[in-house]
Amino acid sequence: VDATKTQVTLQLQPMFKRSVTFVERDDSDFAAQVAVWGDRHEFGDMTWLPRQAKVIYREDGRVDVSSPGNGLNNYLGFRSNPTLGLIIARAAEERLEEDGDDIARCLAALVPAATFRLQGYGFTNDGSFFTGYPLVGYQHRIQASGTCINGKEDGLLSSCPWDPRIRSFFFYNSGFSVALSKAPALVADMQRLRDLNPRALCGLDAKMGVLVRYVRASSAYLGKVEDSVDFDITYYRSYTEGTPRVHSDVIDELEQLALRKYNAVPHWGKNRNFAFDGAIAKYAKAGEFLKVKERYDPDGIFSSEWSDQVLGIKGSPNIVQKGCAMEGHCICSDESHCAPDQGYFCRPGKVYAEARICSL
Repeated sequence: VDATKTQVTLQLQPMFKRSVTFVERDDSDFAAQVAVWGDRHEFGDMTWLPRQAKVIYREDGRVDVSSPGNGLNNYLGFRSNPTLGLIIARAAEERLEEDGDDIARCLAALVPAATFRLQGYGFTNDGSFFTGYPLVGYQHRIQASGTCINGKEDGLLSSCPWDPRIRSFFFYNSGFSVALSKAPALVADMQRLRDLNPRALCGLDAKMGVLVRYVRASSAYLGKVEDSVDFDITYYRSYTEGTPRVHSDVIDELEQLALRKYNAVPHWGKNRNFAFDGAIAKYAKAGEFLKVKERYDPDGIFSSEWSDQVLGIKGSPNIVQKGCAMEGHCICSDESHCAPDQGYFCRPGKVYAEARICSL
């Protein structure tokens, strides 16, 4: 192989449309459904609202290009919003986190799902209005969303929710993939963890729950060895480093449960430090990948201290120090890794006893 040349073959296919319908049901058969939903619907996914004990099923498949409809995916979370509204919403979220109780937080957590439901989860039937299901549109209008990037500059009267120039929403986003064959058992354990204290997971409902998607197996060196299920969670983060999160122990146990008991692999572009510790060893062809990396980039031009840590080349992604587990920089193995002065101590998990979490 000539390292100075790269040949790529693209396979095209005829344009097609997709038909989308969202169906909301209770989560009593969630574990069973996660094993089959991806095969039943080519573009299907699920959103689990743990506190509400509901699952939003996305029925999404191909239809002929002649099918009527010009639907558009204009996801609510990716739209431009009045800046003042974003700042007020974040201030209210901070007050609930710092001074509210579980009842108040759980009541507030009902609002996002209700809003999304009324507005068709951001989909419109004609590019402007949502009028009902099924929603039919061209593949390129349904697959992706991101209208905020096209918003006009207006002196910050409006902004994207993630704009660093304003004190808007600030959160952690964790993602991990587990083999499809293990996904039902993982879901069952997640439900067991939820059942111990359902209100502890209202923070996930407030961020539209746990998004569940499907990924096919790949022969790529860092691809999935077998068909897999992606779990994506978003949850509150304080602007002040080291500040405890309400019920952080439950979220931390959920992540360790997936990564350690079910050998999930972390999303390379998300997650906190501890998730990447030993991650590269979960890929059977990691050695082949590193050989190719060395051949094409012998001087490490495209490497960094962080990528070397994540890929197991040099150093560790963990930052072990006082309070490190509160920010996900490590998994606690000592009380000092938590926040003992604020009442948080390193304890075993409640469902996954091998987990080590900072509990109040």
